[in-house]
Amino acid sequence: MKDILRQIKEAAKNIGFDLIGFSDVEIEKKAYVHFQNWLKVGAEADLSYMREQERARKRKSAKFLMENAKSVISLGINYYHKQKPLLKGHGRIARYAFGRDYHKILKGKLKELEKFLELNFNAKTLSYVDTGPVLERSFAVQSGLGFVGKNSCLITPEFGSWVLLGEIITDLKVQSQVEQNQKTSLMTNGLKMGCGKCTHCIDTCPTHAITCNGKGECFVDARKCLSYWTIEYKGPKSKIPQPIIEAIKNSKRLYGCDICQEVCPHNCRAKNSNHKEFKTEKIAGDSQNIQKIMGLKSEKEFLKLFAGSPIMRAKLKGLKRTSQIIKSLHVSGH
Repeated sequence: MKDILRQIKEAAKNIGFDLIGFSDVEIEKKAYVHFQNWLKVGAEADLSYMREQERARKRKSAKFLMENAKSVISLGINYYHKQKPLLKGHGRIARYAFGRDYHKILKGKLKELEKFLELNFNAKTLSYVDTGPVLERSFAVQSGLGFVGKNSCLITPEFGSWVLLGEIITDLKVQSQVEQNQKTSLMTNGLKMGCGKCTHCIDTCPTHAITCNGKGECFVDARKCLSYWTIEYKGPKSKIPQPIIEAIKNSKRLYGCDICQEVCPHNCRAKNSNHKEFKTEKIAGDSQNIQKIMGLKSEKEFLKLFAGSPIMRAKLKGLKRTSQIIKSLHVSGH
């Protein structure tokens, strides 16, 4: 078993993954209950696919996604890079959207590792990057990669929360007692990792999107989250709540939001990514000129600028809507 683990880890590292861990196919009950509670309060906003009954049920176990599934391999890539100060008249782009769409980058690497598993161990596999009914952060925690912070991000000892995740479900039994022990002893400099009493992310979120109950369990309410409003929301500007409009104006977040990560003390461990896709193949970059976005007249012009970028998810209509909100800051003289 140890030899199999070593081979898979070496292959994953050679392919370009920074983190790899192994877990059982069942999601721990506490994590699934937390997901259900998130849905109960409507914190998924209008992302109806999250609460669709069959998809929600599948999140309980990878066995619902692949017959004879025995293990889940969680993999992570560091995408962090330092951002320059925001230029006047620009809107900020979340770090993950700097270059090529990470879904395609990770999917290509996952396919490589799947091929390795098939050729060397005759394993059947199924992989996901954000696209399937998978509680990926829960699997990552169970595999020993990190813990979920109050801001709902996976926080790792190596890179803080600046990691992108993918997972491979397989019929190969690859977990071990060594891996299982890791999840209960995540340590950094001799100290057990966790948020403790820190509330930096909660206090700094401009829309108070992070909610915690009396048990210390926290979640991000999409109805208040700038990432939701600048990426996922597809309705008219007139339906955006005024507190959200003010937060977009003041933070100048054009696409996504990194605020809760930027203030996290665990991110003192952030390291610039050595993956060229996240630093040299610039598409959206760290910011965009608001006037330039406002001037886009067609989907063809939008596509010419952002083809291959995560920005495509917001669509031209969404990006221009957020640009209008940010531009109004300058018009009103704030």
